[in-house]
Order: sequence, then structure tokens, then C-alpha cells
Amino acid sequence: MLESWTDFYAAVAGASSAMAGLVFVALSINLTRIVSGPGLPARAAETIIVLLAALIAALAGLIPGQSAQTFGLELAAVGLTAWGVPLCFQIAAARAKRYSTRKLFLLRMALHQVATLPILIASALMLNARPDGPYWLAAGIILTLVFGLQNAWVLLVEIER
Repeated sequence: MLESWTDFYAAVAGASSAMAGLVFVALSINLTRIVSGPGLPARAAETIIVLLAALIAALAGLIPGQSAQTFGLELAAVGLTAWGVPLCFQIAAARAKRYSTRKLFLLRMALHQVATLPILIASALMLNARPDGPYWLAAGIILTLVFGLQNAWVLLVEIER
């Protein structure tokens, strides 16, 4: 089941590592503004976490000879981190009233959930050796890359407005 996905995982590993590198460049360009902006350091960390989740999930998928259950455990660790840590950042920012509106908080939280929960679903499916697990993982990886790219845009371009 996993062997047929190696090309996809290899492509994701390359793309996500390139995107993470570009985010580090973006952060260095706007470091003073990001560090001084309310909630922006957490958003930068959140961006790196989700991009690293895509990278680590893809690299785990390239490990030869592992069972679906082992891959499922690896995905659980990646998915829980990518889901939980940014969620804590977002809740803390909401409590500190760092969002301009409640709607913005709910939108950011919803986008994050949509991006990361498929990885946890994939983990559960892999643990049960279900053949649809890799498809859920693919969706989660693609969504985390889109979410990470959207955050990177904010940290590089929107911060200048």
C-alpha cells in the first residue's frame, strides 16, 4: 500500500523543505516587525510547524519496509504536534485579545483545523490498515502546504501594509 506513494512523498519532501526555507528567509526579512507584532511570533512558529509536519510525514512515508501501523504511529506524532501546538498558540492569542475580531480568530482556527485534522484521520486509518489512509494523508499534506503558504504570505507581504 505504501510503496505506490513514494513518488508523491518524495515530491512533498522537496516542496515542503523548499517552502520552509523560504519562510525562514521571509522571517529574517521582517524579523523586527514579526517579533514586535502581537501574535506574529506565534504565527511564524505555527507556519514552520505545519510545513515541517508535511515534510516529516512525507519523509516517514519514504521509510522502506515499515508497516501501515508503524506509519500510522508516526503520523499520530506528527499530526498531534501540528494540530495541538498551533491550536494552543491560537487560543492563547484569543485570550490575550490579539485578534482584531472574533470572526478572524474563528477563521484562522477553522483553516488550521481543516489543514491538520486529515493527518490525524490518516493516522487512525493507517493504524487500522485501511487503504484510504494515504488519500487522507495526501489531503492533509496539501492543505498544510496551502495553509503554510497563506501564513507565509501574511508574514512577508501583508505585514508591510
